[in-house]
Amino acid sequence: MTISAVTERSSTSNGALYHRFGGRVGLLLAAQDQVLTSVELATAAAFATAEREPDDDRAVRLLAAAALDVFTEHRGAMRAFLVEARYVVDAELFTARVVRTNHELAHTVTGWLMNRFAACETDAEATWRILFALASSQALFDDHQFSARTMSDTDLADALARSVTAVARRPPE
Repeated sequence: MTISAVTERSSTSNGALYHRFGGRVGLLLAAQDQVLTSVELATAAAFATAEREPDDDRAVRLLAAAALDVFTEHRGAMRAFLVEARYVVDAELFTARVVRTNHELAHTVTGWLMNRFAACETDAEATWRILFALASSQALFDDHQFSARTMSDTDLADALARSVTAVARRPPE
């Protein structure tokens, strides 16, 4: 992303962008904030829908499908702002916002699993980390790069939902 590319797309001047954002880093931080806020809002909406679903299996299936939709919709931005942002000149500025989003999403996922299923904290945290790993890997790789076999989003969402409920419903030791 360059200032000139943004000025072309937005039909504004370089001066106006520099005045508003202070330069390329400010522009990138604003773009990052917009994308991560969008991911947070989509996640909150998905959990609100799941919370209204009385059937646990359907609720988890809704969340699995929503997660995959978010991963797909924001793939490029997730790659840029979750994975590659740590390699930019002002990495600490980008990292702070990423960490805030990651922690918020972790709190949402783990809290829901512990409240809905009485999952223990360790199982809920492990489930979050698996979901985060899936999101990260999907940001980095196309489906055909994972395996010689392809999976539809529907099949993946179904399997993901079964995996989450298996961990969430694990009886306490």
